[in-house]
Amino acid sequence: MFSPAECARILGGRLLRERKARPARVIHDSRLVEPGDLFVALKGARTDGHAFLEEAFTRGASGAIVSRLNAIPKNAYNLIVVDDTLTALQRLAAAWREEVTGTIVGITGTCGKTTTKALLGHLLAGEHEVFVAPHSYNTAIGIPIALLSMPKSAKFGIFELGASAPGEILPLARLLQPDIAIITMVGQGHLAGFGSVEAVAREKWSLIAALPEDGIAIVNLDSAPLAQRASAWEGRIITVGTTEGDIQGRVASAFPGLLLETDRLRLETRLLGEHNVGNILTAVACALQLGISEETIEDRIRMFTPPPHRLNLVSAPFGWILDDSYNANPDSTAAALRTLAEFPGKRKAFVFGEMLELGEDSIRCHREILELALELGISPIYPIGDLPVRTAKEAFHKANEIRIIPREALPVRILADLSGSDAVLLVKGSHALRLDQLVDEIIY
Repeated sequence: MFSPAECARILGGRLLRERKARPARVIHDSRLVEPGDLFVALKGARTDGHAFLEEAFTRGASGAIVSRLNAIPKNAYNLIVVDDTLTALQRLAAAWREEVTGTIVGITGTCGKTTTKALLGHLLAGEHEVFVAPHSYNTAIGIPIALLSMPKSAKFGIFELGASAPGEILPLARLLQPDIAIITMVGQGHLAGFGSVEAVAREKWSLIAALPEDGIAIVNLDSAPLAQRASAWEGRIITVGTTEGDIQGRVASAFPGLLLETDRLRLETRLLGEHNVGNILTAVACALQLGISEETIEDRIRMFTPPPHRLNLVSAPFGWILDDSYNANPDSTAAALRTLAEFPGKRKAFVFGEMLELGEDSIRCHREILELALELGISPIYPIGDLPVRTAKEAFHKANEIRIIPREALPVRILADLSGSDAVLLVKGSHALRLDQLVDEIIY
């Protein structure tokens, strides 16, 4: 990464209390600072990073990007003073992008971004130095932070791009300048911001529209809004799907993990759920395009473990928890329910956490999920959050399968209800509900 003096020159800022340093990465969360990091003091709706400068330097920061100098701690040095720290972060990332020579892959979609990113990184890592953007760093803050952490020596960089409203993807794509763009699927996510699935599709496609002339798009044709756009796209494109596409995958078996067969590949995975087919095929298509052999792909995909809280099967006192607690929208929740229903010879239960950011479609979407769960014979169902509970009371008050339990009492009640029944419990809800904590409470 750039030295503090180089950062100040790029940003047109002032460098105060200069010391020799060469940061390895830029960090905006003082709790995550490690020795040598450059801390950027971002001002958010609830917190101001300037209040955490002392903590950042105590943890070993080698400098900081700041926009004001009041209350600067005595232990601070290499202070790069700018007008706006977020703009500075993005400008610094844009400058670093010009230094990076590896192939950049950008991934977006309503669901599957992080799983596809992790899988592609796993497929490439056996033969090359690969940088995979950490966590779900897919925003106007996260992508610059991730990009600035990519080593010059990396042959490949894999990033995800998210959006909750129109117009957010294009500036991220222009910053990232991907060589390859993957869209996993388009569905009912962030409808409060977009208003319609068509608007979601239009936003996601802007990643492909931002590709250079020789850029390559990889698209899942099983997602109807993407299929429509793919047929009209005049640039280079690789399509995948279960019934059509350049690479077609057939589900040979679903348990204990998806087994897919294409014309040339046998893909044995540890991933559950047919909604992961598109994630697998797009990652495989990209790996093939980047020169990974079919034999290597078949060998490495067997060893891939999905990221935490994304349809992971974990042991529980009553049998198993299908932990899909990281996030939720109507499409991913319906897919997880169908995966749960396919488990052979098990009692099926469901913790239904609220799906946020659905706008005027919220009531309809929560009602449809409860209808699907009942139709699939899942019982008991435990709604959590305002809309699941309200929908259950108003539309399903006669359904004995639905049990409305206070959140604090839920772990004990679940253990009592499912004890000795050889059950599988699906836990699914939006990230803000922190249902991963509920999973831990049940297990431990």
